[in-house]
Amino acid sequence: MSNEQKKGTAKPFQRSGRSYPDEVKKRIVKEVQSGVVSQRGAERIYKINRKTIDNWITHFSLVTLNSKELTQSVMSESTENSKLRTLSKQVMDLKKALDRAQLKIDSLETMINVSEEEFKIKIRKKHGAKQSEN
Repeated sequence: MSNEQKKGTAKPFQRSGRSYPDEVKKRIVKEVQSGVVSQRGAERIYKINRKTIDNWITHFSLVTLNSKELTQSVMSESTENSKLRTLSKQVMDLKKALDRAQLKIDSLETMINVSEEEFKIKIRKKHGAKQSEN
């Protein structure tokens, strides 16, 4: 029996030469980033140095930053609440702007009505009227 089998420290996968397969690296990085396991936990479970795992996280994070698919999935998952808050704020701002615009329209309509009554002139343009050429 080897020392690893005696201590119960057998790795749950085989590495080829000095390197681990990319699938294994990505799976471990995904587990750490999703919070399933901490870096120390991954170190204990997979018997891989924490610094190595940290390097993988850095490497795959930089590689995937350029990946449109992952960027979209991360945006949709992690920032869904912030998107919702941003959209809610935009809706509130637009409602306020609409209220201000409606108030301005109402005040201008009132001003035109008062002016037409006091000065006995038509201020509103008639539809279909020809404009004068100057």
